[in-house]
Amino acid sequence: MTHRTRIMTITAAAIASLLLAGCGGDSEDSKAAETPPADAPLTAETVVDELSELYPLPNARDNSGSCNGADFGDDACVQLITTDAVSVYQLETVESATKWADTHGDDAEQHGVFMLRWWPDEYPMDADAQAELSERMATLVD
Repeated sequence: MTHRTRIMTITAAAIASLLLAGCGGDSEDSKAAETPPADAPLTAETVVDELSELYPLPNARDNSGSCNGADFGDDACVQLITTDAVSVYQLETVESATKWADTHGDDAEQHGVFMLRWWPDEYPMDADAQAELSERMATLVD
């Protein structure tokens, strides 16, 4: 086997392995494992997933540690998922979510036990897009 043939064979094998590995992730079993049941409780993470179906919410990360310490007392967050455009706070009670939203003024809105906090200076969002995300949030929670 020539050097060129050997390289082509190795390349073809590598491509085939990548394709097969990629195909394995699309099985019905793996899709079922990724999709939460319809009656699963709503969390800040699942809210971000739902809202991301309307508009990309890049760089989602769990920042719960920044709002769930003892310093926050009864108003500590349950979960905080931050994206470039919006942060989704999940609080223990509606009252806590209301307090958090009031603290953040015009850049925040409360929906049940959740608060959305927008980042207009860092990641300006079209007013229509923000309104659509708010409406979607309302259908999820309110």
